[in-house]
Amino acid sequence: MVNPTAGRHVVVVGAGITGLSAAHRLMVDRPGLEVTVLEAAPAAGGRLVTTPFAGLPVDEGADSFLMSVPWAADLCTELGLSDELVAPSARSASLWLDERLRPIPAGSVLGLPLDPAMVQPGLLPEADLRRLAGPGLPEKRLPAGDGPAGDLSIGEVIRSCAGDAVLERLVDPLLGGVNAGLADEMSCASMTPQFLRAARSDDGLLATLRIATAGADPAAPIFNAHPAGMAHLIETLVERLAHRVRTNQRVLSITADENRWLIDLDNGTETADAVVVTTPAPVAATLVKAACPRAATTLRGIRHASVSLAAVAYRRSDLEVPADQSGFLVPRGSDMLMTACSFAGSKWSHLDDGEHTILRVSAGRIDDDRSSHMDDDTLVTALRRDLSTTLGVKAGPTAARVTRWPDSLAQFPVGHRRQMAEMLLGLNQDAPGLFVTGSAHNGVGIPACVRSGSDAAAAVSELLG
Repeated sequence: MVNPTAGRHVVVVGAGITGLSAAHRLMVDRPGLEVTVLEAAPAAGGRLVTTPFAGLPVDEGADSFLMSVPWAADLCTELGLSDELVAPSARSASLWLDERLRPIPAGSVLGLPLDPAMVQPGLLPEADLRRLAGPGLPEKRLPAGDGPAGDLSIGEVIRSCAGDAVLERLVDPLLGGVNAGLADEMSCASMTPQFLRAARSDDGLLATLRIATAGADPAAPIFNAHPAGMAHLIETLVERLAHRVRTNQRVLSITADENRWLIDLDNGTETADAVVVTTPAPVAATLVKAACPRAATTLRGIRHASVSLAAVAYRRSDLEVPADQSGFLVPRGSDMLMTACSFAGSKWSHLDDGEHTILRVSAGRIDDDRSSHMDDDTLVTALRRDLSTTLGVKAGPTAARVTRWPDSLAQFPVGHRRQMAEMLLGLNQDAPGLFVTGSAHNGVGIPACVRSGSDAAAAVSELLG
C-alpha cells in the first residue's frame, strides 16, 4: 500500500513543548513524513528551562504539570518517562491574607471551597460561608451556548454562585497564578469550563462539583515533575526527533508558492507541504501576515503578561519553612511585589539537600509590570522585603537568580475560544496548509501545550491524507 505522506515535508516553527509535541506526533503517526523543526534560539525548550542553582536542578519556568488532564502524562508514558516522575512531597498551600499566612481550604477546586467546614474562621464573611453550604445556584440563570453571549468571565460565575469574597480572596489569587491575569476578565469557557458547565446545571455550581469530586482519591497527585527538571522532557523529545530539530534557525516569513509553502530563514530557504507555527502569538502574527492578514490581526490582539521568577537560597539555619507546605500565594491588593512563593525543597524531595531552603518567588501580573522595570539586584531586594514580611527571614540569601519572561503569559478574555475558532477557520479558508497553535490558544500549562501540538499534528495528517 502506498504511503500518502511519503516524500511530503512538514515544517514546524518553534521548538518549545508545543512544537516538539507536534513534531513527535507527526513522526510517530506518519513515519514516511519528513518533519523539520526550526528554532530561532540556540536551544530547544522555550520556557521549559532547567539550570543548576545552589547545586540543584531548579526550573526557571514551569516545574511540573497537572495530572488531572491526560496530555502531558500520556506523552511522558509514550516517551518512557512515567516511572521517573515524582509527586509533590507537600500538598498544602496558603494565602497571604489579613497580614498572615492562611491555609487554602482543603478540598477546594481551583480555589473554590466545596465544604465551608474547611474554611478557616475569619477567612470569609458569614454570608459567604452560608452560600458555600448551599448548592451554589447563580443569582440569575446563566446564558447557554458557546456563542458570544454564552461565555462569561470566571469572576461573573463565581460572584453569582458563591459571592464576591470567595472570588477575591480565594479563586482570583489561585487562577491569577496560572497566567498572571484577572479572574474578572478571564474567559470561563476557555480557562475553567468545568465551572461554567456546573454553574449552568440545575443542581448548582457547588453541588455539581461536589458530585464530580466525590469519588476522587484524595491521595492522588495533582502535579508531577521530573527530578532532573522539566527540561528533561524537552531533552527526551529532542533526542527522539534527532536531526529533525534545527536550532539557530530564525524564520523571517512564510508565503504561499503555488501548492507549496516557502519559509524564508535568515540563512536560507525551506519549502514544505504544510507549516505549523507554534511561536508566541506576536511572532506568529508577523510570520502569517502575508498569507492570512486576518489571522495576524487576531494574534496581534492577544494581550500578554510579563513575569519574573527569582530563585533564592537561604541557609536552613536562617530560614526553615513548613515541611508540609508547598508555598503560598499573594492576592492582588496586598501592595506586595511578590505574587507567589514556592517552597522548592518542601514541595519536591529532590530539591531538598538538607542544608538550604530554596524558594521560587514570582512577580508580575497583567495589571502590574513593576518587576519588568527593575534590574535584577533591585528586584531581589524588593522580593527579600516581601519575604521578610511574610516569612520573617532577615538574613541574606546565599544565592539568587532572576529569570525574565517578558510578554510570556497569554490572556484569555471572554470570547477567546470563539475568537480562536474563527482564526483557525480563516486560516483554513485563506491559507490551507498553514496552521497556528501554541500557549495562546488552548492554555498556558504544559498539558494544554502538548494538546495543542498534538491537535495541530492531527490537522496536518488530515490535510495530507
